[in-house]
Amino acid sequence: MRCEGSSSVHYAILGPLRLVINGEPRPIRSRNLSIILATLLVKAGNIVTVDDLIGEVWAQPPQRARDAIYVHISKLRQQLGNKSQDDVIWSQFPGYLMRLHGEQLDLQLFHRHRIDGHRNMVNGDYKAAARDWKSGLSLCRGTLLGGAYAGPILGSFDSWLEQSRTDCIELTAWSQLSAGLCHEVIDFLSLHLTRYPLNEILYQQLMLAFFLSRHRAQSLRIFHRARQTLAGELGINPGGDLRMMQDIVLTDDVSRAKRVIASAVASRVSDLRPSGAPAPSSFC
Repeated sequence: MRCEGSSSVHYAILGPLRLVINGEPRPIRSRNLSIILATLLVKAGNIVTVDDLIGEVWAQPPQRARDAIYVHISKLRQQLGNKSQDDVIWSQFPGYLMRLHGEQLDLQLFHRHRIDGHRNMVNGDYKAAARDWKSGLSLCRGTLLGGAYAGPILGSFDSWLEQSRTDCIELTAWSQLSAGLCHEVIDFLSLHLTRYPLNEILYQQLMLAFFLSRHRAQSLRIFHRARQTLAGELGINPGGDLRMMQDIVLTDDVSRAKRVIASAVASRVSDLRPSGAPAPSSFC
């Protein structure tokens, strides 16, 4: 994108909002401007109504909220360096539309990595698929709003982002297991289980990685760790997949373990739509 001559603008919303102009971070110190920009970016290419923006900025809108939105949009255009009023943020009844050029937004890159990962998984290139999923994960820095008030659009986006991050972790591990990269899986999941200690799929994958690396005792320790965590946090026992993994390890059934991986990958390939991840305009 070009603003005022040769300016380049890039945005990041897979975590706290970031704006970079000509390679330099530009902080947006106004909470309201940040929320408006984030909402327009989440819905890039689609009209966001003034009422939608009001609902994102305020849980209880003040009087003259519509006038305040108009003022905020004007300030935001100035901060983005619009040469003309509609260079980036278009006025489009009954609201505004954010126009992006190329891959200015980290969400677009994330979308592309997920599509590439799915394609490589379908084609059986599991090492490449794992690289693609990990590349997508590397863009995720946390939540967009960090626990602050979230209206319907940004709240839905944060929920989608958290689920997408979990999906990428699981898909990375399944791809690595399919490629025989068990030691990589162990390092990868040991890191992510600290963030998702109640995810039984990650425990299952870690048990598989230790077992196929011929560390049966460590695989069983992962099962006991999962059982203790689930009992302590949720008051439940491990589900069927984890109990099956315990049986696989106790009976030293390598063939069965490999069938578990093949079945999981086949299921994931079937579940994913041919187009890959949803387009940036379809989150909410």
